[in-house]
Amino acid sequence: MIGKMISLGFDLATMPARMTYRGTRAMLAMPGDFEQVIAEVRAVSDEVAREVQVLLESVDAEMSQKTAHLNPQQKQQAAELALDAAEQHLSMAAVNMLRALWLTVDSSRRLEQDADGVIIEHDGPAR
Repeated sequence: MIGKMISLGFDLATMPARMTYRGTRAMLAMPGDFEQVIAEVRAVSDEVAREVQVLLESVDAEMSQKTAHLNPQQKQQAAELALDAAEQHLSMAAVNMLRALWLTVDSSRRLEQDADGVIIEHDGPAR
């Protein structure tokens, strides 16, 4: 199950890179440039794979140590709590991204609207 989740997460995480690679491959006309791009993509892919492997090994070692005293039922309960926490964090991250997007769009909209607006100046901080 964890392997499937990691595989799916890796597929989703690498999707932009794969799409960029396909677009780049379609745009390149000279074979030498294409081979260079392929070599660079392979190097980056190998580096990412190594980083993912190190991360998995780190998580495995940490969790093996932290949960050695738990029985399978307690581990299942802890997994459910961890998934709930992850869902809340991801949901909040998504909401924060939408808020940031809204603020960015709204601020540019307000700047366009306020171009001819009145500017009120004041002398120093209010007391």
